[in-house]
Amino acid sequence: MNLKKQIELPMSCVVDGRTWHLFTFDFTTPDGTFSSYLYAISSEHAAALIADMKETAQLSGQMVGVVQP
Repeated sequence: MNLKKQIELPMSCVVDGRTWHLFTFDFTTPDGTFSSYLYAISSEHAAALIADMKETAQLSGQMVGVVQP
């Protein structure tokens, strides 16, 4: 199995007829400030998703690569 060592993401995608856009967000820990990303329909939707993540986020594990199709 050949694993890619980088992730490439589209700036937007269409799901069930609605366009979802890529948003970035920052968070701070004792180790520093970091950035990540999520898809949302609008900036308000992105803010709501982050609020939900604050309440429910759980670590799933380390990502070691992406399987090429």
